[in-house]
Amino acid sequence: MDYEEYNAKPGKRIGSAQKMSDIVLAIMSENNMGRQMLEHRAIDLWKIVTGPTVLRATRNIYIKNGVMFVELNSSVIRNELIYSKRKVLENINNAVGQDVIQDIVFR
Repeated sequence: MDYEEYNAKPGKRIGSAQKMSDIVLAIMSENNMGRQMLEHRAIDLWKIVTGPTVLRATRNIYIKNGVMFVELNSSVIRNELIYSKRKVLENINNAVGQDVIQDIVFR
């Protein structure tokens, strides 16, 4: 290490140093963590997008290969969601900010 690098001011980049945010984003993209975070966000946004009535009827939600599986305990709500599936899917992806979910299966 030469003298200039050793006496560098704090916060000043030396050589090929990178911002921490760039490093974290690179690690997340290598491990497909960015997509997983977006999928978790989609699950969290389910309650906002669908409202309290649907949330009360929801037993479980999970995402596998871009498909959101929603288990419901009400056949009436399930049928209503099947009819409005395209709109619900669009609203969730808009809330997330990306097309994370390709399909929704109501059970």
